[in-house]
Amino acid sequence: MTKRLGWIAAPVLAMTFVSATAAAEKPAVKGARTKTTATRTSGAGSHATSILGTAWNADSTPVKNANLRLRNVVTGKVEAATKGNDEGQFAFENVEGGTYVVELVTDTGKVRTIGHVFTIAPGETVATFVRLGTKVPWVTAFFNNTAASVASTAATEGVTAIAATTPCTSPACD
Repeated sequence: MTKRLGWIAAPVLAMTFVSATAAAEKPAVKGARTKTTATRTSGAGSHATSILGTAWNADSTPVKNANLRLRNVVTGKVEAATKGNDEGQFAFENVEGGTYVVELVTDTGKVRTIGHVFTIAPGETVATFVRLGTKVPWVTAFFNNTAASVASTAATEGVTAIAATTPCTSPACD
């Protein structure tokens, strides 16, 4: 019985290995045009470092032909730029290991939104996304949550609590 399983398992494992090798050789995102300015020195046996992602609108539709930049959050430098495909998919290939953020930018280079900060090591592949937020009228945003804005501003200025400036004189203060 075990000899029969061995004869069956060997071809299945061989097909799995061939499929995995063929998948690794295909481009990561069909139709994505990558213009990468980053370089990576590769050692013997090292794998490509890749960042794959999708750009979304607020209503979960893809951002067609999105302009994207990969920014190193430690150095602040733009490491690579790419243009997404019609499905909003993009890829950055052969990236140095580090901590990055993906920026969705206009044709003139103005940042529309940024994705989450992530860290990638050499040889890894990271999947991420960038999503545009909903447009809110400035009046609504200005008056929406005043208390939270005041508390946030106070916290950034170092105010952690509000206390009375005069000592308590009533008997309940003891």
